[in-house]
Formats: sequence, C-alpha cells, structure tokens
Amino acid sequence: MNYTPIILFFFIENRFNKILNIILWSVNFWIFGCGSYIIITNFENLNTSIGIQDCGNIMPLIGFTVLNSLLIMIGFFKYLFISIFTFSSSILLITYQIINLQNISNECNLYYTKNYNNIWIFHNISIVLLGFNILIYFIKYLNFLSLNTNDILNEKIQPQIVNKPENTMLDNDDNLITHIDFSNNYRNGDADNMYESID
Repeated sequence: MNYTPIILFFFIENRFNKILNIILWSVNFWIFGCGSYIIITNFENLNTSIGIQDCGNIMPLIGFTVLNSLLIMIGFFKYLFISIFTFSSSILLITYQIINLQNISNECNLYYTKNYNNIWIFHNISIVLLGFNILIYFIKYLNFLSLNTNDILNEKIQPQIVNKPENTMLDNDDNLITHIDFSNNYRNGDADNMYESID
C-alpha cells in the first residue's frame, strides 16, 4: 500500500498549511496548559468532602481532552500514526461530549456553574475547540486536494537527482546508493582483483 498521499496530507509544507499548523498547535497548547492546571489543582481532592463532587464525567472528559491535545502537539514532530489517531479521537471526543452535555442534569449544571464556573467554562470552550481542530483538519484536507502531489514529490526527488554524485542512483525509497562498475575489470580479464575495487 502506498502511504505517500496520507503522509503528504498531514505533513505537507506549503505556506498556507504552515499557518494552519501554527493555529492548530497554538489552540492545543492552550487547551493542554489550562486543562493541566485544572487537573493538577483539583485532582487530589476530587470527590472528597472538600473537593469537586464530579458529576457528568466532567473531570475525566477534561483529562481526555488534555491528553488529546498533547498527542496533537506530538504529532507535529511527524509521527504519522499519532496524527491519524488524534484526528479520529477528536471526532470521537466531540461526539461524546456533545451527547454528554445534553444528558447532564440541571443539578450538575448548577453545581459547576455556582461552585466551579471556571471549570465549567473551560469544559464548554474545549468542546468548541475540539470542533475547531476537526475544522482545521478538514481545511488542511481541502488544501491537500488543491495541490498536485506529483509536483511535490518531484520537488523533493529532483534536487537529489540533479546533485547526485557520479556512479550513484536512487533506490525505491529515493535514497542515493553507490553503483560500482565492474565492467572494466571483466573486460580487462582482471576478475581476480575485482574485490580490490570494492575496498
């Protein structure tokens, strides 16, 4: 199977895509930073008499959202599997969060609004930003469709071909390999010394 189109979709390097990547990274850095602070400052006393009485799975969902944002940022180091995973997990998370938000009781809603309004606001903002992540991925896909992937591949391979040293060629992975010419040895009847040319 040829994975080149998938790789280009996530890691293509034109200017518009770089801008989208900066926006996507910045959004998820904010989610990760704010979410981590909320978790760290409230985790120890969670569901205790002096801490948050979690309802509606708000805190676990914040934790999953923070983890998803961390993986998105790691994906910028060109780990293809992580990028594909976070795209899928963003869709699953926002779907579950919307359904969960609709099923949260009024008592739970009022509890967070009155006692932990900052957490409630962050939770709702994170749902919106999850949708924004998916929108950015969709725009990146439209950008990918508008480009000629063959031209991009040629731009990557052509400099190697132009600048490749004499007696070299490209293998199937577009890597330069050295070609050793044994023909002169055979023509001169010097087959016994052919290994010297290899050294």
